[in-house]
Amino acid sequence: MSKALRSLALLIGIAAIATACSSDSESNQQSDRVVTVFGAYRAAEAEGFRQVLARFTEETGIATSYVGTAAFAERIRERVREGDLPDVALFPQPAILVDMARAGLLTPLEGALGARVRDGYSQGVAELATVDGTLYGAWFRLSLKSLVWYPPQVFAEQGYQIPPSWDELLLLTTQMRRDGFTPWCLGMEAFDATGWVGTDWIENIVLRLHGPEIYDQWTAGEIPFTDDRIRQAFTLFGEIALTPGQVAGGTRSILTVPAFRAIDPMFDEPAGCLLTRQTSSQVIELPSGIRTGPEGDVDVFVLPPIHGEEAPLLAAGEVAAAFSTSDEALALVSYLADPRSGEPWARLGGYNSPHQGFDITTHGNQFEAQLAELVRQADVVRFDGSDLMAVAVGTGTFWQGMIDYVAGVDLDSVLLNIQQGYGPLPP
Repeated sequence: MSKALRSLALLIGIAAIATACSSDSESNQQSDRVVTVFGAYRAAEAEGFRQVLARFTEETGIATSYVGTAAFAERIRERVREGDLPDVALFPQPAILVDMARAGLLTPLEGALGARVRDGYSQGVAELATVDGTLYGAWFRLSLKSLVWYPPQVFAEQGYQIPPSWDELLLLTTQMRRDGFTPWCLGMEAFDATGWVGTDWIENIVLRLHGPEIYDQWTAGEIPFTDDRIRQAFTLFGEIALTPGQVAGGTRSILTVPAFRAIDPMFDEPAGCLLTRQTSSQVIELPSGIRTGPEGDVDVFVLPPIHGEEAPLLAAGEVAAAFSTSDEALALVSYLADPRSGEPWARLGGYNSPHQGFDITTHGNQFEAQLAELVRQADVVRFDGSDLMAVAVGTGTFWQGMIDYVAGVDLDSVLLNIQQGYGPLPP
């Protein structure tokens, strides 16, 4: 998996692939079988994905039924234990896909189908769904996790500039406090997935502090959480999250404010906060009527670098894989590997494609086209670390560790407890 991480920057060069679903000779015949699909998309995201599935049905005659949950990591394991497997799942955490592939639960994408899917990606990106040399899935959607959201009108009124470095970001937050503003909006509550907002912060900081090679070694489990380099990243996050006056509502509120509602005080009068680091998916969770872009109510910049002049990007997304061996289920996985598959969702908003061949003019507004350009122009892109780590750590002790750290547990204890997710430490 570390090879996939080192190569992930090559997603900028992903080639377009042609879908076979709409050209197969049987594609216009109605199938009696309904393909069940399970994922983490809910609310507006679920609506966007259902639009994708609707076009798949229109083009192939294959009906689908989608169910989504915020607790995907836990619920998919429960469904395995209960023998209630969906035909297709969209895995937010590739590490879970790896475990299930090795358990023999997923259907390999072999022969012409495997070649069709694999040929649509650079080798590094395809390896995100490759286990022990066998391809099991296709990366469908990309989310950017290095974005800082801010109100451009307030910035203009106060004379604030976009900070080009981490040190200048800290100076800016100091100035904001002197001017009577609370700098940061920050919320981590996400039901059974509470903690992922914090892990995103740590991953972004590790990548900026120590570079992609160290990041790759850490996410592969080769550098422990107890390492001083990882401790340093937690400390920098603590300067934002744990310092009085830095976060709207105070540190105590971080664990109770829903992740995508944390931004809401930014639109109060006067603004209750001026910065929040959140994924690109925030765009479809904005309050009604909020305008995006430099002339709107909210815009974004990339979390600044700590060293050097170029800021790396952290990305995430969902990988589609089939539990079923049916032709219909495999046709859906193949379809989701096509650059065109995401077009209906892109028109609604909240979708970014991992395909270089995706037509960014499909996006419903200039703001989301701007996000797509950020990916294409990035020199360094890495996949979300907690999603790649061993499941017991990435969606287990790491998530819990972020909760504990914000709640005031001693940092050394937090780091030790996270690391023990890999198993007992040697004496």
